Amino acid sequence: MKRLLLPFLLLSEVLLSQVYFSMVDDLSFLVISHLESASDVTVVAYSIDPDYLGLKECSMATEVPVEGAFVHISDGLLHSKFIVLDHETVIFGSANFNRSSLEEHLNNLIVFHSKEIADFFEGIYDWLVHGKRPQVRLKTEEGEFFLIPAVDVEEIVLDSLWKAKRYVLLCSYAFTDEDVFATLKFLSSQGVEVYIITDEWFESSRLRELPLETFHVLEVREPLMHHKFLVVDGKTLITGSANFTESGFHRNVEVMFETSNREYVESFEEEFNRIWRGYFVQGVRF
Repeated sequence: MKRLLLPFLLLSEVLLSQVYFSMVDDLSFLVISHLESASDVTVVAYSIDPDYLGLKECSMATEVPVEGAFVHISDGLLHSKFIVLDHETVIFGSANFNRSSLEEHLNNLIVFHSKEIADFFEGIYDWLVHGKRPQVRLKTEEGEFFLIPAVDVEEIVLDSLWKAKRYVLLCSYAFTDEDVFATLKFLSSQGVEVYIITDEWFESSRLRELPLETFHVLEVREPLMHHKFLVVDGKTLITGSANFTESGFHRNVEVMFETSNREYVESFEEEFNRIWRGYFVQGVRF
């Protein structure tokens, strides 16, 4: 995939979809340029800054209160992050739609140009705001989308991990899920190389107290490492809004995306390697 951030008009004419990373792309320009070119906008995210995005009129749902947009989830957080533009383009990933998330933190966004995918995401908004029953899974040529908590994504993650033969790359802002940890420990005992990038959340996790000698671990201290993705053997990618935690997999409103598309997988593996090599990151290996 090209790493050049093209103007929106060229982007929509040349590519069906594209992956962007804050280490190499201008996520702020990406989002705002799409918004400026759209006539109909729906935004769902944990945190939204309408003034920063230049939003005047749009449909919004957020966990962090914004006037006229707040949605309360009784058992968890509204933690998904996506924008739908003109019922045919979706911006989706780990980034919230505010300045710090787009400009300062380590994040990713994927832009899909597909009415089918846009309909799926708009259905989530209609569920949150109007109570309409949403579609909880969508299988496309790009990959498969899952709505949490309706779908047990932890089971999907574990199924992918059990297929690992050579290596696993796990990159998560908060990694506290004990079932994933136990599976990784078993895989490492069978000769699978396990690489983990996480952040300071890990210091307060019970997992930090467990033996880590068979893992390769990088704890990123600065900037905020906000990715949530998993790569297995360079063949499978799972990414989206959910952290690798019990609440992320079972209680929050999240969307995750699984794909075997080689370009997606390679792009995220390249991002993992950029962080691991220490580009722009002051981290601690242990």
